[in-house]
Amino acid sequence: MNLMIVREFKVQNFRNIEDSGWIPLESVTALVGRNESGKTALLKALHKFNPASSEPFVAQKDFPRDRFTRDFRNGADWPACSIKLELDPKLWEGIPATEGSVVPQFATVTRYYDNSLAVELTPLPEEPLVSRDSLDQALATFRSAAASLSAPAPEQDAAYQAARVELLNWCDTCDDRLAGHSDLKSEAALGLLESLRGELNSKTRGETTSAVAPLQTAIKHALQEARKPSIRSQLESVVEKQLPVFIYFDNYGILDSAVYLPRFVEDANRSKDSPQVRTINAMFKHVQLDAKDVLDLGQSEAENQRRQGQQPTPEQISQDQQRKELRSIKLSSASNDITARFSSWWKQRRHRIRYEADGDFFRIWISDDRRPNVDIELESRSKGFQWFFSFYLVFLVESDDGHKEAVLLLDEPGLNLHPTAQEELISFFNELAQRNQLIYSTHSPWLIDGEHLERVRPVTETEDGHSHISVGEWPRDRETIFPLQGAAGYAMVRALFQDRKNILVEGMSDYFYLHTLSILCKQAGKTGLPDDIYVTPCGGTKMVGHLASLFLGQRVRPLVLLDGDEAGRVRRDALMKELYNGQEAAILMLDGLFTSAGFEVEDIFGEGPLLPVLNTILKSPLTLTKADKSKGTFPDQVKAAATRLQVALPDGWKAEIARRLASSWATTPITSIPADVLDRGAKLFEEIIQRFSRFDKKLSG
Repeated sequence: MNLMIVREFKVQNFRNIEDSGWIPLESVTALVGRNESGKTALLKALHKFNPASSEPFVAQKDFPRDRFTRDFRNGADWPACSIKLELDPKLWEGIPATEGSVVPQFATVTRYYDNSLAVELTPLPEEPLVSRDSLDQALATFRSAAASLSAPAPEQDAAYQAARVELLNWCDTCDDRLAGHSDLKSEAALGLLESLRGELNSKTRGETTSAVAPLQTAIKHALQEARKPSIRSQLESVVEKQLPVFIYFDNYGILDSAVYLPRFVEDANRSKDSPQVRTINAMFKHVQLDAKDVLDLGQSEAENQRRQGQQPTPEQISQDQQRKELRSIKLSSASNDITARFSSWWKQRRHRIRYEADGDFFRIWISDDRRPNVDIELESRSKGFQWFFSFYLVFLVESDDGHKEAVLLLDEPGLNLHPTAQEELISFFNELAQRNQLIYSTHSPWLIDGEHLERVRPVTETEDGHSHISVGEWPRDRETIFPLQGAAGYAMVRALFQDRKNILVEGMSDYFYLHTLSILCKQAGKTGLPDDIYVTPCGGTKMVGHLASLFLGQRVRPLVLLDGDEAGRVRRDALMKELYNGQEAAILMLDGLFTSAGFEVEDIFGEGPLLPVLNTILKSPLTLTKADKSKGTFPDQVKAAATRLQVALPDGWKAEIARRLASSWATTPITSIPADVLDRGAKLFEEIIQRFSRFDKKLSG
């Protein structure tokens, strides 16, 4: 179980990215955009935040070039990448200061260009005070002891009287100096304690030793307590030590079927970061040998003896045989293991993988179920197969080899794969994400999961050449939106051929709300959406008709779910004129179902759940007055309050609060979900099911 989960990240002052804003992350997140949009820059900055292999931020290469001369002076002034972490309570086990107290649930960590880190914890634990009670008590005891100093002989009365006066005056001064320090943990209090200790040492003489010693002990103890690391610094240190490692892949290095071991051993020592060296090393790790071991196990002492004109001894022959048998056994075992594992992912055809060592060469042979007795070199297989095998081998080894809690960053993976193999790659990502969060970039619609569009973060380039990341909404850029439309369209068509029913909703917020509500209603024993009903976001009210037209002539046309606002009514009227003429029951208006004018999907949830979430993305929180609430729907109430308080609502705010609520409620006990929200959700799903049932009856009748 991961003790830290990266929930969001932000990139600033990095190449063509001024400020990406906070980008939410799922277990699998896809950065989608055309070339040069900034996808690679986002991944590289996140990688440099805490790389598996050293790769720090370098201002000359990474700071925006157009601002470098003008702005850059001190790296400590410029943040480069920040992450927000959700922290497991187990992270704090073993820290005594946290027992029985509130511990942080979240951390925001920022890496600066000088590669320093800043950690902010939420909530901040209360720091225990180092009170001066024991010091005050010791000082009072010291005062009494000083006042009662008596000379052992009459001739020493004058000296003792002077000592009493000096010590009592010093006590008065100490009281005044300590009066403003209720907590001895401050820097000022620490300095004062050091001064008092030095002054007290100077007053240690024969006649004052018995009075001074106890106070010296009290000051020493106070200094020890005050110098103990704060709870905050202890927790920040834990977070820094446990930060997830980021592993970046941009070139996977396709394996050769024949590896000349002596040369590879040299290459591995000289260029460890080479993609191909990395992949071959992964292969040898899977065999549980390194290249030198494979080479050494293949050496023949008997052959060397014969080359020198000498007869090999029986012991040398026996040792040669044992080494080669060990190598053969290990390679055979590894061949069986990689064949079984790889077959569970590569569905195009069943393959048999065989590792073979022949003298100084290491070879990879592949056979398949169509020609099971014919071994073919790896490089003679398709580029897609070579890539997938190399890719799989690296992840198989590296995700299990010291990086179990790493975050994996993949830049444009699987471009050589056939579309069906790219789909299988998505399944592979989902499997990897059970152990490692995964972020990848792509512009291929086949590498976008059409049934999980909430994982997509579109990346576009603005007119001034900077990157913009869309959260909770689809951008207007046609080249960026094309793979998103392709993925959504393919998911719909696939659902259609699987005889699934489709609900077309206006945007991502509707998708988030319905998807989450259905899961929660089922958990509560109420009606949710059946598995054969699929929710498709259309990217805006205007897109509903375009996507609905794809279903003309099919068995069941999609049900269209629209808000009861003006835009929804206009779209309903347009659909009923042509596309849905005579099919009025296939358009479901929320205001009609809930008998409330203008009713929108947000009104299913209302102010209680949504307003706190909205306030987390606003610079100044909103409160709804009676006048605001009279404006009708929840979105209208929010707009009225924002206008009144002069608070700017960010673009895509409706989709973002839907996403955040969906993410939060995914881990919330069902007993904490408002019952009225579940009731309204169940009512909506019951109506949807009834309407599809009516369509089925018409078709069967």
